[in-house]
Amino acid sequence: MPPTKTTLQSGHTVTDLANASTKTDRKELFWLKGDKVALDVYQIPVNLLYFNIANGRYADKMIQLKADNPGVHIDPSENEWKNKIALMLRGEYPGTESDQSPYQNLRSDMLSKQQLKPGVVLADGGVLDGNRRLAVLLDLSESEKNPTRFEYFDGVILPGDVGAQDRWRIEAGLQIGRDEKLAYSPINQLLKIREGLALFRDLEKPEHEIAKTLYGIPEADIKRDIRKIGLIDEYLRFIGHSNAYNEVGAVVERFEEALKAVDSAKRLSWEPPQFQRLKWSLFAIIRDQSMTNWDMRNIVKSMGSPTGKGKKALLHNRKALDDLLKIADDPKLRATLSARGSVSPKKGEHDSVSRAFVDQMEAHENRSRPLYLAQRAENALASLTEALSNNEDVAHTAEWQQAITSLPDYVDRVMDLAKRCSSKLEKLLKRAEKGKLKKAASR
Repeated sequence: MPPTKTTLQSGHTVTDLANASTKTDRKELFWLKGDKVALDVYQIPVNLLYFNIANGRYADKMIQLKADNPGVHIDPSENEWKNKIALMLRGEYPGTESDQSPYQNLRSDMLSKQQLKPGVVLADGGVLDGNRRLAVLLDLSESEKNPTRFEYFDGVILPGDVGAQDRWRIEAGLQIGRDEKLAYSPINQLLKIREGLALFRDLEKPEHEIAKTLYGIPEADIKRDIRKIGLIDEYLRFIGHSNAYNEVGAVVERFEEALKAVDSAKRLSWEPPQFQRLKWSLFAIIRDQSMTNWDMRNIVKSMGSPTGKGKKALLHNRKALDDLLKIADDPKLRATLSARGSVSPKKGEHDSVSRAFVDQMEAHENRSRPLYLAQRAENALASLTEALSNNEDVAHTAEWQQAITSLPDYVDRVMDLAKRCSSKLEKLLKRAEKGKLKKAASR
C-alpha cells in the first residue's frame, strides 16, 4: 500500500510515516497532554526523515548555518541543507571539528550493533531525538556493501497535534537530564532552558516546570543558568553579534566565572560606573580568551568580601583589580571587540593586562612566603637581564621598541621597591636581634 499524504497544522503536506513504516513490538512511554501514553516504535525509512536541529542538542549548528547563509531560507528537508547538516553532525563542516570523534564512535558502534536506542520523530519526518543516529544511518546506507540493514531508523512517531510544550518536555527530558548531560553541549543546554522559559512564561514559576522536566538538575541551577544566558545575551549585544550563540560554545564556562564576579559586585553594592567597567572588562577577557576559567576565579578573590572579614578579605587586592578594569577604559573597546575574527585586534594587550593581574594575585596570595617572593623577583630580573643582553633578533621589531621605551620607568620602580624592601628588612632584623638580647638577659 503506497504511503498516504497528511496535511499538518503547519500547512505542509507530508508522507504519513506510520503507513510508510513497519511497526515493531516495542513501545516507549511519554507524557502527552498530562497523560502517560505508550507509543509504538516503528522502523522508518531514512529517506523519509530530515534533520531537525533548530532546537535542542544541535541548536548552535542551525545558528551557525544561518550565519553562514544570511538572508537565505533554510529548509532542512531539502537535499541541499540535509547534506550540509549531515556534514555538521559528522564534524566535517568548518567549525564543527569537535563532533568528529563522537560521530565516529557512534558510527563504529552502530556498524557492529545496529541502532539500539529508538529515536523520536515528528509527524512530518523531523527527528526530534536521534539526529546524529540518522546521520550515521544515512552514511552507512550509502557506504556499506550491504546497506539494507541501515535503511531504517527505529523511532517513535509523535502525533501531529503534539503541542510545543510537550515537544519541549520530550526533547529536554530525553537529552538534557543529568544522566546524559555530557551528550548535550553547555550552550545548547542553556538555549533549551531559555526556550522552556519562553514556553512556560505564563506560569508563576517557569523555572520550577523546567527543573521538573530536566531530571537531576536542581531548580537553583536552572535559575543560575537563566541568569547566565542573560549575561551571554548582553555580551553578544555588546560585541555586535546578537544571537550568535555558536560563537560562545568554546567559552561558555568562562561565563560561569563572569557571573560569579557580577554577583560578587552586586553583593558589594558597587556603583553603576564601576559595575559597568567590570562587565566590559569581563567581555574583553572572554572575547579574546585572555584568561582560563581557573585564572578568572582570581577576579572574585580580588574583590574581597562585604564584611571585610574572613579569607576573602585577606585576598582582597584593589590595585590588581583596578589595573585589570583599565581594559574597560578604552573608548574604542566595543568597536574593538566587534571586529571580525576569532579574536579582537587588541588581544595582545588584553592578554598582557590579564597576565599581569594573575601574577599580582599570585604574589598577593604568597605574602606569607617572603623568601619565595624574593626568589621569584630574582628569577624575573635574571631573565630580563638575559633578554636585554641577547636582543639581536628582536631589537628592531616594533614590539621590542615599544617595550624598551616603557622599560626604564618599570626598572626605576623596581629599584625603588628593592630599596624599600631592604630598609624594611633591616628594621625587622634589628628588631629580631633586640628580641634575642632580651631573651638572653632574662635567663
